[in-house]
Amino acid sequence: MTAETGFTGRTALVTGASRGIAAAISGGLAAAGARVVISYSAKADAAAGHAGAAEALVAEITQAGGQAMAIESDIAEPGAPERLIADCAREIGVIDTLVLSASAQVNKVFWRQTPTDIATQLQVNVTANVALLQAVLPRMQAEQYGRILTIGSVQEVAPGAEMPIYAMTKAALRNLVENLAVQCARDNVMINNIAPGLIQTDRNAFRREDRAGWQEFVRSANPAGRAGSPEDVVRPALFLLAPDNSFTTGTTIYVAGAAQVARSSSDAACAVSPALQGAT
Repeated sequence: MTAETGFTGRTALVTGASRGIAAAISGGLAAAGARVVISYSAKADAAAGHAGAAEALVAEITQAGGQAMAIESDIAEPGAPERLIADCAREIGVIDTLVLSASAQVNKVFWRQTPTDIATQLQVNVTANVALLQAVLPRMQAEQYGRILTIGSVQEVAPGAEMPIYAMTKAALRNLVENLAVQCARDNVMINNIAPGLIQTDRNAFRREDRAGWQEFVRSANPAGRAGSPEDVVRPALFLLAPDNSFTTGTTIYVAGAAQVARSSSDAACAVSPALQGAT
C-alpha cells in the first residue's frame, strides 16, 4: 500500500474542512485515494471573509484527480450533526473515516466570556462531536472497521488565559477519545487525537496585522520559535487514519514545536550557557 492509494475505497467526513488544518487533511486524504466529504458552515466562512472556500477546495481536489464533495452543515444548530451523517450516507456512502475538526474559539479572558460565548463553544466543540460519534460508532463497530481523529489543541495540557473555555472543551474531547478508544479497540476502530500548537491559518490572521507583534508572538509560542503550517499536521493525521494502522489508538500526537512540554522561564528560549557550549 502506498501513500497514493492507501485510502482507496474509504469514505471520509472532515468537519470544518473548508479552511486551515482540516482543508489540508481533506486534500491529503483525497490524494491518498479517499472519497472526502467537506463539511462546512457557510455562515462561519462568510464571517471570516472566506465565502465559497468549500467549493473552491472541492474544485482544487477534483482538478488534482481526487474525489470530494461539500455538504453545508452548521453543527452549532441542534440536530445538525445527525442530519450531516444522514446526508453523507445518501450522497456518498457510509462514513468509515471521520475527522472532527470544526471548532468555535472565543479569545477572551475567563470573566469576560459571556453565556453565549460559552454555550457556542460547548455546542460546537463538545456536544456536536458527541452526536457525530454516536451516529457513526455503532456502524463502525458492527463493520469491524473505523478510523476517527479529533483535532485538539496544545491547550489541552498548556491552557492559555485568553481561551479558557476553548481549552477546557479540547481537554474534554481528548478525555472522550481515550475512553472510547479503550471500548472500541477490539472492533478495529482506531480513535486518536492530534493536538496542534501555533499553526499559521486564517484563524490567527488578525495577529499578523502587527508584523512585529506577530514575530514576537511566534518566538514565544514554542521552543521551535516558529509557527507550523497546516501541512505539518497532514502526515501524522494520515498515519493515524490509515487502514493499516490497526494498533495505535487512544493516542495524542502533539504538532506543537514542543509547546506541550512544561518549561521553566530559564529554559523557555532553549538558551545554552556559554560555559556549556561545545560540551559533551
